[in-house]
Parts: sequence; C-alpha cells; structure tokens
Amino acid sequence: MYWLIFVLLTGVFELSAINSIDSLLIELDETLLNGHLYMEQKEHRLNRLKIQLEQELSPDKQYDITYRIIDEYKSYMSDSALAYVDRNIRLAGRQNNMAWLIRAKLQYAFVLSSSGLFIEAESILKSIPQKSMDKEMLVDYYKGMELLYININIYQEGKQIALTNYKESIREYRDSVLYYLLDNAPERLFYQFLLADSDNKSDSALAYLKSYLTTLYPGTHEHAKKMYSLSMLYEKTGDTEQQIKSLILAVMSDVKDAVKENRALLDLAIWLYNQGNIDRAFAYIQYALNDANFYNARFRYFEISKALPVITSAYQQVNVKHNHNLKIKLYIFSALFFVMLLLAALIYKAALGKAKKKLKETNENFEELNNNLNRLNHELSEANHIKEEYIGYFIDLCSEYIGSLEDYRKTVCNKIAAKRFDELLRFTNASSDKANEIKELYANFDRAFLNIYPEFIPSINKLLVKEARFDIKKGDLLNTELRIFALIRLGITDSAKIASFLRCSLQTVYNYRSKIKRNSLDELKDIEEQIRKIGLPHLS
Repeated sequence: MYWLIFVLLTGVFELSAINSIDSLLIELDETLLNGHLYMEQKEHRLNRLKIQLEQELSPDKQYDITYRIIDEYKSYMSDSALAYVDRNIRLAGRQNNMAWLIRAKLQYAFVLSSSGLFIEAESILKSIPQKSMDKEMLVDYYKGMELLYININIYQEGKQIALTNYKESIREYRDSVLYYLLDNAPERLFYQFLLADSDNKSDSALAYLKSYLTTLYPGTHEHAKKMYSLSMLYEKTGDTEQQIKSLILAVMSDVKDAVKENRALLDLAIWLYNQGNIDRAFAYIQYALNDANFYNARFRYFEISKALPVITSAYQQVNVKHNHNLKIKLYIFSALFFVMLLLAALIYKAALGKAKKKLKETNENFEELNNNLNRLNHELSEANHIKEEYIGYFIDLCSEYIGSLEDYRKTVCNKIAAKRFDELLRFTNASSDKANEIKELYANFDRAFLNIYPEFIPSINKLLVKEARFDIKKGDLLNTELRIFALIRLGITDSAKIASFLRCSLQTVYNYRSKIKRNSLDELKDIEEQIRKIGLPHLS
C-alpha cells in the first residue's frame, strides 16, 4: 500500500502537479551530478552478488546468482554482461539443463540487441527451439524479438520499406507476448497500451499505460522505459509539456538505476537544442555519449552521432559569442576602472578636506561630551554624598524613635506595675502626642526629600499647566498632594500604601492622582512616569 502511495505522489501523477519543466530540469541536473553515487550503489550490489557466487557450490544457486548478476549488468555494462552470460551457458551445458540454456540465451540476445549486434542477436534467438520453452520463456522470447526489431527500426530510420515490414513484425510479437502472459500479470496493461497505441486509440492507450505505471517503482529501469513510452504517446497527442516532463522523469529513473543503455537523455538533449537551451543540450548529449561509451552500445553511437555535431557546433558558436562579449565587457570595465580611479583621486582630495573639518567637529563634540560626562560624574558624586548623609540621618531618626518607644514601654510597664490603670488609659489615648509625632514624621520626610531633590517642586510645575502649578515658598514644606507625588518619585505607586502612610482615605489619593493627570501638559502621555524621572542625572 505504501509503495503505491509513493508512486502516485512521485510517479506519473506528478505530471499534473505544479512542477514546471524548468524545476524538473533543475532536479535532473542535480540527479546527473550525483550519477557517480548511483553507480557506486550498483557496483556495491554487484560486488555482494559476486562474493555470494564465489562462496556458493550448488550449481542451481550458482546459476541463479549469475542470472541476477547479468540482470544488473545487461543495461549497465554490456561486456561484463556477456561474460557472465557465457558463464551460465557453459554451466547449463555441463548440467545438461535445457531450461537454463534457453534462459541464458534469451539474456544473451537482449545484450547483443542492446549493443547493436543485431545479426548475432537474431541468430541466437532463432537458434532456440520454441517447442522446448514454457509460457514464461515464450514471453521472454517474443519480448526479445520485439526489442530486436525495435532497435533495428531505430537504426534504419528513414528506410520506409524496412520500417513498414519491421512494424508489422513488432505488432505480431506483441500479440504473441500478450497471448502467453498470465491473465493477472500487470504487464498485460503495458502490451494492451502498445496495441491500442498502434491502432491510434490514444485515450485507451493512455489509460492502460497510467494503470501499469502505478505498479512500478520510480528510480528503476522498468519505470524509465515506461515513462519514455508515455513521453512518445504525449508527443503523438501534441501535449509537449507532458511529453517533456515524462521524458525528464524517464531520464531521472535511468540515472538513479545506473542504466547506461538508454535513449531518453538523447531525445531530451535534442529537444533542448531546438528550444535554444544550448548549454544544457550540450551537457546532456555529452552525458549520453559517455553512457554509450561506458555500455559499449554501438547503435547508440549512430543515434548520437547524428545530433552531436549540430549541438556541438551550436555550443561552440555560443561560446565564441560569449567570449566576444566577455572581451567587450573587459574593455568597458577597464575603461570604467580608469575613470573610477580618476574620480576616486578627485573624491579623495575633496573628502580629505571634509574629513579634516569633520575631525575638528568631532573633536569639539568629544570635548563637549567629556564636559557633560564630568558634570554627570559630579552630579553622581553629589548624589552619592546626599544619600550617605541621609542614610546616617535616618539611622539617627530610627534610633531616636526606638528610644522614644523604649521610654513609652517603661512608662506603660511602671503604671501597670503600680496598678495605675486609669492613668495608663489616659496616657495611651493621648491624641495630641500621636498627632505631634505624625506631624514630626511628615516634617522630617519633607526636609529629607527636598534636600535630596531640591528641584522637585519646580520640576513638578514644569509638567503642569500654568494655572495648576504649586506656589510653595522657599523653606516651606510639602503639602499632602506633593507628598503623594514625592512617594511616587520614590517608587511607591500603590494608592493603598500611599493612603496608609499619609493617614488619608484611598479616595483622596485617587482624586489627587486624577487631578494631576487632568492638569498635565498636553504633550505628556504619562505624567507619573515623568515624575519618577525627576532628579535623575542626564546628559544635555
């Protein structure tokens, strides 16, 4: 199930996705660059099979392993494939096994036909007695005959009589393959496609081929061959976009399976040449030529030799034009360089004068900045001195309050010891002493705060409209409203805490805070934030 989903996502139905031909060509370029990696994978599989073959003594298993080696080599390296075919033919002769001999000869004919040795391939196929073959062998036999005449057809392209005769023979062999294939064999769909295509029934042919493609894995030679067939079908129907997409996917499957005997890349190179994409066409036909050399496919040389000179000539012309353009650009850039050099000298001279002026201005700015920093250091030093002074002040004040509390405690204890409870009650309820203590607390707070922030009241007034400013004379203490703002400056913003400290109602605090917001200057967004910044050192 999973492989079917994978095929549907990445195989033939990928043709209807948003991928453009350009994006597929970029993917193909990357695949071709990684071609050596796929060859290494092929060689790794072959080496494992060869090791198994060396360790195996059973003739049956030797034959089967050699058969698998031939399958790996037959579209990869013809000479090696023929060497292992010969090994299996000799093994079949020693074992007097006709079935083995027939299977080996069928592989032999495939490799000879793919290499362009058509006469030899036909001789091998005709030497096989058909009466000695079972249905499976007959299917492979007629496939071999079909492949032989398809390749001859390609080789003798342009000879109309020969082409007509071969096409009739190919049709007969396809009918025979379809006759001997099992009813449930997926490959029947492909041969039904071929017959429908030869009868010009494009819709039926497309349906058969798409159905068969869902049974194949992308990245295999079988998938590549069928995608190539799909490309030719789209060419017949005039759907160029799908034709080229199918062709690109066919090439990618062949490269990923390290197939060196193929036609798709050559066709793609020719199409790219016709589209004016000379650089890519030249690269692809060179790759196809290297594959043909590697495989030793003689008749592929013939195909490539027809297109190679034309594409190579066009590529050389493009290079000549490109080199000519480069020379012109070099001359232009050289002239521009000298002009820019001259301009640079003039600009440098002008810039030098400006730089001197700028340097002078910068020095003046640095001097001003240094003065500001000195002033700031002085302010910070003064602030630290004030803090040290009032830390001592409040320590003394706290000590005094502790002493008063101790005297208060002794008095209470004495009156309790003497059982003078009425006097004790009057003493503890004395409101005048309490009021005086609170008044003294506020006075101490006001003096300490205004000594630390002597410009607090003028700074507050700068934040308010003229009619709402405070008229506090020098030496006067703070009123309740200003004490609220003093506490805010010290970081106490909770209205409940402010009300507790000032012995007033929470509503009174809210009213004063609302009042100052209403009376603040229009350009101020948050007056309380500005209050919290009063007295902070800053650079001017």
